Amino acid sequence: MGKRGVGKFIKRMLCLSICLGSLFFAWQVNAGEIKPMMPPQLEGKTRDCLDCHRSPNLETNAGAFASQAFCLECHHKNECIKTIDKAKVSLKIDPEKIRKGRHAFVGCIQCHTDVARSPHQSKTGAQCLSCHPFHNGAGEIHAPHLRVQCQACHGVSKFVYFDKHTDLVRPAHINGKKTPIGLTDHDLQNTTQGDFCNRCHKPGNAVGAAHAVLPPKSFICIMCHDVSLSVGGPLFWVALIFLVLGIFLTLHFWFQGSVQGEEKSTHRKIGLVSESLWSTFFSKKFFTLLKTVLLDVLLQRRLLQESVKRWFIHSLIFLPILFRFSLSLFTFFVSRIGPESPLAVVLIDKNSGFTAFVNDLCGILILLGIVLAALQRLIIKPPHVVAETKDNLALLLIGLLILLGFLAEGVRILMTQVPTEVGIYSFIGYPISRLLSFIHIEWTAVYPWLWWAHAVVGAAFVAYLPFGKMRHIFNTPLTLLLNYKMK
Repeated sequence: MGKRGVGKFIKRMLCLSICLGSLFFAWQVNAGEIKPMMPPQLEGKTRDCLDCHRSPNLETNAGAFASQAFCLECHHKNECIKTIDKAKVSLKIDPEKIRKGRHAFVGCIQCHTDVARSPHQSKTGAQCLSCHPFHNGAGEIHAPHLRVQCQACHGVSKFVYFDKHTDLVRPAHINGKKTPIGLTDHDLQNTTQGDFCNRCHKPGNAVGAAHAVLPPKSFICIMCHDVSLSVGGPLFWVALIFLVLGIFLTLHFWFQGSVQGEEKSTHRKIGLVSESLWSTFFSKKFFTLLKTVLLDVLLQRRLLQESVKRWFIHSLIFLPILFRFSLSLFTFFVSRIGPESPLAVVLIDKNSGFTAFVNDLCGILILLGIVLAALQRLIIKPPHVVAETKDNLALLLIGLLILLGFLAEGVRILMTQVPTEVGIYSFIGYPISRLLSFIHIEWTAVYPWLWWAHAVVGAAFVAYLPFGKMRHIFNTPLTLLLNYKMK
């Protein structure tokens, strides 16, 4: 070995010595230190295996198939069973049903988000709402079903129960013979079949569902409720026809008079009204007009100038109805624009604290106004009441509508077993439910009759609007607008 070779050898040994020395120093620094295991909880939440070991490509088909293959290594075998109360329940999954189903390109752990744990079990089941929005009642169903787990309706198993711990209607793990059953069938229920709701909505059900499947609310109910865009059944069609006919007759009668000097031509009168509306809305005085509408139409300034008592009674009825109508419109748009937003959930949930409190508050204010108006008409009888007998029918319809609504709310709270800490915000409906609990009848059979009675009275009120004295809600704004233009 020459001098050059000896030099290279020395350099290599020097580098090796430095590396070994560094490793030895690091070992000495950490000698005796035992690294703790990952804590089972972090910030009060249980840490699952998939918190770290989640497949990075689940959003791709390859990742979804890999997730399915991993789970099916065990779940495709006949030996994959679970023992419940000494009965063996199969946990076998048919791979063919997954491949032909709607979730063929979805990884198992994308739905069963908490299944990767030790012990290997799921406490929450499939999390459908992580991808799908909940029903907002705007389709062909009666209500959002916020207290019903998705699989209770969309799963093929017809056995369901009410879980008081989670406050949800869930698929049952036992059948009608109290025998444990598996829930591994990944087929979905055909919701186009008219009888699939009967697993809950049937006599003698134990989940607090009404015996009858009720229709979705018609859009003519928007005065008080979140509604669908459908008209609904024959009852609502009849009410709508009468409403439209009444408005048409009111406008026809209105155009019989003179409009800005024109007395004969209806076509010319309509043209003059249209020009007035157009020029008013797009004029510099629009905000002045808006102020007039706010003071004279909404706050009823003219009625206040005539009589404080009449204004107070009228406001107790009119303003809560106006507020609920405005809230219903707001709910309608919010639930369509952002159906999964927390605000939409609060607004469409009849059991949410805000919605329940506002509904009951508006209802009791309206009833108070009706009672005071009835005292005026039946006992005090001031001079102006003599010529306003048509109002009596309107007051009767509104009062009956509110009373039936409170009674139906109380029965709903009772039969659906709404917890006290939730139902207490319905400060009228919840006490009614407690009183009704002393009457031992099958309230799930009574509720559909109450609902339909409420719907019939509501439809009658809507149909009556343009025919009674309450048609001033159509006449007053238009008259005020045109009179403002002619000034």
